[in-house]
Amino acid sequence: MSELLNTQVEFTLILGKLILFTYSLGFGLTLGEGYDDDGVGHAKGSTHYIRLGQDLNVIKDGVWLKGRDAEIVYNKMHDFWDSIGGAKRIAKDLNHFSKAWKGMR
Repeated sequence: MSELLNTQVEFTLILGKLILFTYSLGFGLTLGEGYDDDGVGHAKGSTHYIRLGQDLNVIKDGVWLKGRDAEIVYNKMHDFWDSIGGAKRIAKDLNHFSKAWKGMR
């Protein structure tokens, strides 16, 4: 397997762990932006273009959390994400979770 493919496989595994962790906190999730193959809509060099980025939307009691309520949950998610090998959070893109690759996150 190539190095990128190995990293994609690892990303998928830790993303699953993050999803289970978030559900264990009592929150649901929906998938936002994932793989992007058209090169439009994300920053140049985005991990979405190489299957190493996924946006997640937090749901509580049927409501999509936004603002401060969402930020509190995303910070818990990112603390866990950091502990299992995910890329560091991007402050203005808290719903983005990725695996670092050659300087990209």
